[in-house]
Amino acid sequence: MQEFIHHKVQVYENFLKNFNEIQILFGKRSYDFERQFEDFADQLLSYFKTNGNTTIEAEILKITNMLSLVKKGFNPVSLQKIQTGRREAFWGFAFNALENVYEILMKLFTTEHIKLEEGEEIISNLMIGLIQNGLLSDPTIKSLNSIEKIEVYWLNIMSQNESFSSIDKKLKMSLMTEDIYLLFEKNLSKINT
Repeated sequence: MQEFIHHKVQVYENFLKNFNEIQILFGKRSYDFERQFEDFADQLLSYFKTNGNTTIEAEILKITNMLSLVKKGFNPVSLQKIQTGRREAFWGFAFNALENVYEILMKLFTTEHIKLEEGEEIISNLMIGLIQNGLLSDPTIKSLNSIEKIEVYWLNIMSQNESFSSIDKKLKMSLMTEDIYLLFEKNLSKINT
């Protein structure tokens, strides 16, 4: 089952918030860093495994395996036994791991956030067209006060006009129907203020 884009963005924001806390532990060289990072990586793995995103799951596993190898006393790049400075090597590779996780999370967050921004812009332009054509009046705007009412209105409008229907199809190529209704509601709230 596909996941709401709104939900993905919220999940990625929460992951980034937790990631920042782990970075603080890293900056302090806290002994709690290892455990917290492992717990965080487990949360990421669980989420991506549940959603079937095997590519990201493999990336996270690669990162955690790299740190595991360092903790066992091997350099994951050269595959040589670390003779001296194991702890320093761990912190160096931990920094690299943090950079890689950050890059993954930001890429995912940005991709989904852009989908929402583009969808919002398309819907806002559609709403301007609806207002100009008299299909979205002030009383109608006030009456659309729930997602259920927005859904009925949306389906009605999409069935009336082929160009509106093509906009709906374009939106559905990157967003779920529920995301579309939430973006429509967001634009309605901007008009209602």
